[in-house]
Amino acid sequence: MGQSKIKTSVDEKSLSDKPSKKQLGSFQFRTPANIQDFNDNPSKQQQLTDLWNTNLDGFIQQGMLGNPYNATNVPATTNYYNPIDSNPPSSPANVQWQAFPGRLAFNFPNASADQLNEMADTGVMQGQISNNPCGNGNPVPYFPYGPRGWQDEYCEWAVTRNTAGKITRLDFTCENPEYWNSLWLIDPNKVVSLYQSILAQPQITMADLSLPGVVDPVTNRPVYNPLNKWNTGPVSSATQGGAVHLTSTPNTLQTEIGLASAATVQRNNPSGSTGNTTWPSSQYNELLCDAQYGQKHRNSDPNIGGTVNSFVTKGFVATLADPPGLYIQQPDFSSYQTPDNTDASKYWKIIRGSQTLTDQNGNQLPGNFILHAVFEVPANKGYTVSDILIGGKPINWGSQIAGTFKMQIVASAFKGTVPKGYDAVGGTAPQDTFPQPLQLFNQNYFTAMYKTLVANPSNYPIPLLSNSTYVAPTVKPSTTNISMVLICSSYTPDTQVTFDDPGITATVNSSQQVSYAVPGNSMPGTYTALFLTVNVAANVMVGLHGVILLKSGQTTGIPMPALVNVVPS
Repeated sequence: MGQSKIKTSVDEKSLSDKPSKKQLGSFQFRTPANIQDFNDNPSKQQQLTDLWNTNLDGFIQQGMLGNPYNATNVPATTNYYNPIDSNPPSSPANVQWQAFPGRLAFNFPNASADQLNEMADTGVMQGQISNNPCGNGNPVPYFPYGPRGWQDEYCEWAVTRNTAGKITRLDFTCENPEYWNSLWLIDPNKVVSLYQSILAQPQITMADLSLPGVVDPVTNRPVYNPLNKWNTGPVSSATQGGAVHLTSTPNTLQTEIGLASAATVQRNNPSGSTGNTTWPSSQYNELLCDAQYGQKHRNSDPNIGGTVNSFVTKGFVATLADPPGLYIQQPDFSSYQTPDNTDASKYWKIIRGSQTLTDQNGNQLPGNFILHAVFEVPANKGYTVSDILIGGKPINWGSQIAGTFKMQIVASAFKGTVPKGYDAVGGTAPQDTFPQPLQLFNQNYFTAMYKTLVANPSNYPIPLLSNSTYVAPTVKPSTTNISMVLICSSYTPDTQVTFDDPGITATVNSSQQVSYAVPGNSMPGTYTALFLTVNVAANVMVGLHGVILLKSGQTTGIPMPALVNVVPS
């Protein structure tokens, strides 16, 4: 379980020069798996679709920017595109990988299959690992940190057991946290009702899902707690625990978009003949380290990045197909054996998402589009999940089931030109480094999230702020004295904070060093938090805006896009 080789189901013939029919009219992204959570309220569904479209536009802008602040060999992205800006005819291809955490077998090569399954379920590891998989490092507790941090293949699960310790239910999710934060902004009550129905726990309340003592200054409603009592850890019960959406710090959609866009920059293969040559799948981990995206030895990141990179090496221009998301695939039930010979697939229920999906023109997309699935034996059967065999062994761990299915993203591409190849990403000299804006928060949200430490099996607590997202905080025109916090790196006391619209101004009141895992990162880092007073003029354009940091002697800066969203008054 979890030790099979990485595979891809990409059909290169689908990336032909004869693309599918172009969508008519202006482009708007659909929600993950085109799920309609407000199917009873078209007005709210449109609000959610509009907000989701805005968020995805921002994530793509951020991904295509890369890191020009403190790195070399990071050119402007030429072979990744944003369909909102331009949506030429394109063709889809799916990229798949195993849901079982691939780094476990690499870091613990002497562990048995049973031991790997136990580690994948509990997060209790058999030793430390290197903090730098791409070079010389030091031993540290197994990361990513968090209540389900080690489940880092964009799939997480929670196990329900009876009093005898047998598994009665398994919840598998790949829903991105950004979507659930967006859903909450539209209607927290809908989030509560969805939690109740997804987890079959009608006792869940608004207070259970809210960040205590924090009110959104724009909506005047409670703020969502992404690691609430019903979406934390690998164990579920009648009083707490569950898996509604992803919580491991690298398991975000914004990260996935950043990885895919970074992978379109070509890297000169040191083992190739000359110049920009195709990297074989056996070297996808090396390509990842050269390009500095993702985490080495995962099943997902090297495979996704390497596959997208191979598209571009053939001259394609790529993006994540609509609707962008991470999707569970149907398990292979051929090795399952039930006590009464019932087909085990009957116990696999798709709770959210769908088995098939078409694009906006009605053309079939490849693979499955499952967001949340439950494996559960009906009570009247008289046996439990643990009485079912996989490969002749009883199901003692949820990871045994995770070892029988794959995850997927779908790329979309059209024929373009092969870009120039670059050497590995490197660092810049201090005098050539720009201060880098990272995240912007309302101050009350930042304070509550940063002061809340979250325990994990590695005994390495990190702030709840690590489970924030890049969903931009909202402000309104003609608003003054907004208390906000900007997270940045390479900060010096003479750094000035400006925005891409002169109608938004900021005064730095104070600063402090903070340590947390910026979403997308597998480990926490140390940054500077700038406490700001922000003013928004009446004539500021509605929409996403970026932040620019300038230190003494610099006259032009690099905007970090989509850090704040100006909404109508």
